[in-house]
Amino acid sequence: MTYDPRIHHRRSIRLRGHDYSGGGAYVVTVCIQDKSSLFGQVLENEMVLSEPGRIVEVTWRTLPVRFPSVVLDVHQVMPNHFHGIVVIPGPGLEPSLATAAGAPVIQPLVGLGLAPAKVDASIGSTVRRVGLGAGVGTFKSLSAIAINQALARTGKHLWQEDYYEHIVRNIEELEKTRDYIVHNPAHWLEDPENPDVGPELAPA
Repeated sequence: MTYDPRIHHRRSIRLRGHDYSGGGAYVVTVCIQDKSSLFGQVLENEMVLSEPGRIVEVTWRTLPVRFPSVVLDVHQVMPNHFHGIVVIPGPGLEPSLATAAGAPVIQPLVGLGLAPAKVDASIGSTVRRVGLGAGVGTFKSLSAIAINQALARTGKHLWQEDYYEHIVRNIEELEKTRDYIVHNPAHWLEDPENPDVGPELAPA
């Protein structure tokens, strides 16, 4: 299925039976609970981050500190949502995608009793398998806690309960998705997540 940001960033298409800790490249979108533009504003097609927006940025960038095996690709903080590409090394990750994202290519080791982890022969280390849900959940939790502290508020839900993802299948799809994410601010006036977009401006 081709990635359509106008659709896939608004609904979950997680596949039943898919191993989200077995390796893969994913487009992730997380939205603010009430659609408020808490993270900043778009000025002249560029995103200008507020303090909460900067917290989201830093939290995402430092995710590999907590999960060293995770590789982050392009991302974009928007006024009320976040897009990012996260790559999880493992036998389920297409080697060409791993190379394009700067992630290690990991082959399955059969019969060695290493189900919880895979060995990256190129660096001679054991890479702990991390599920996509655990990574995104940690990002949401840490950023929400930090933002609530910065705003001196308690008991406030920052993010919508769910998140939205799409599996990147090949290099062409990766490049198109990168382009969409990087240039997302330029299309803010047409974005369905923009609370100021009226029905006459919303994409069909």
